[in-house]
Amino acid sequence: TVLGSNGAGKTTVLKTISGILDPRKGTVEFREQNITALDPALIVQRGLSHVPEGREVFPLLSVRDNLLMGAYTRCDGDAVARDMELVYGYFPILRERSAQDAGLLSGGQQQMLAISRALMAAPELVLLDEPSLGLSPKLTKEIFEIVVRINRERGTTFLLVEQNANMALNAADYGYVLENGRIVME
Repeated sequence: TVLGSNGAGKTTVLKTISGILDPRKGTVEFREQNITALDPALIVQRGLSHVPEGREVFPLLSVRDNLLMGAYTRCDGDAVARDMELVYGYFPILRERSAQDAGLLSGGQQQMLAISRALMAAPELVLLDEPSLGLSPKLTKEIFEIVVRINRERGTTFLLVEQNANMALNAADYGYVLENGRIVME
């Protein structure tokens, strides 16, 4: 998990890793390969997904179509169908709402959808930016429990940016404190 005050650079780190922003200096390496400033679609194909702050689902697409958008770089239809069932297992409400427009979901359901959409790319690493933003403590706890469960069951690594330091550190194996774009504690 990456912790820090507002403006410390946490979201910028995630956007740079996922190719949304080009770094001012330095490089980004993933699985011993330089991915600095690669097209975000190529970064997804290499096994890295990004769940942005504020969820950013496709509001006019159905829940199911949002999930399929997460798998757009994949060519393995049978595995995509299995992964769809897997995310429905983690978040059963998404199955119930699969035909509904994503914009009509509650904030917590949209967060579940955003995480599930990222998982549909079959990533090794998920960048998860402020998953608790705007959610009730109960729903935040539920989402964190599922993220930990996904990590344990699938081996998917999460790089988590979160304001709730206690919750984040309890879910994390490693913690980093960012201040003005630099790691000041780990």
